[in-house]
Amino acid sequence: MIEGRSYIRARTAEQKDQRLADILDATEELLDERHYREVTMAAIADRLGYSRANLTHYVRSKEEILLLLYVRSLRSMLDEMAEVCGSGLTARSADEADEGAKRLVALVASHADFGRIGALLSSLIEANVSLECLVSCKRSIVAMTAEAAELLVSCELFQNGEQASEFLVDLSNYVAGLYPASHPLPIQKEASAKSGYTVRGYRESLERYIAVQLAGYRSLSCA
Repeated sequence: MIEGRSYIRARTAEQKDQRLADILDATEELLDERHYREVTMAAIADRLGYSRANLTHYVRSKEEILLLLYVRSLRSMLDEMAEVCGSGLTARSADEADEGAKRLVALVASHADFGRIGALLSSLIEANVSLECLVSCKRSIVAMTAEAAELLVSCELFQNGEQASEFLVDLSNYVAGLYPASHPLPIQKEASAKSGYTVRGYRESLERYIAVQLAGYRSLSCA
């Protein structure tokens, strides 16, 4: 149990929102400390000082928590992207485009949940939540993608919203595969070392991917 946290049944909408935020915070802490399989509803409840029954007043499953945590990560990334674009970032030249790529890489790399939860999203998490929850989260993701696309166009990183949206969807799919590959488990690290298998760094691979994508879209726009 985390010091200062104890269970008090939420009565108002604001209290329910705070309970949910506490649940997401506790789950994120556990993900920083343990393997995904060890982050259970019981472990989350214990971290919060709740019973499992208390926890299920707010969420139905671990997968639902992770999906909500993924959406929260996207929201945080979008807010930071708005700050970056509002600081005068543009990409009218190749040098500015390179700078834009580096700032995007830094932003994405600073949000672990975008990668570590994204890696489980399609194959595991989305298959184990209610339709109602999935539709709600998908709508949030669609809306945030459109908002982020507008920001990238305003920075002149892309010529139009369709291009920017394609890039953002491709980026999320790429990160979903890259994150686990570049964050191997101990047994995977040992096997890679003994076999000579190269494990590429997350940020390095991400920087290359984003730079290539931005250059490609710029070339298409000039063609």
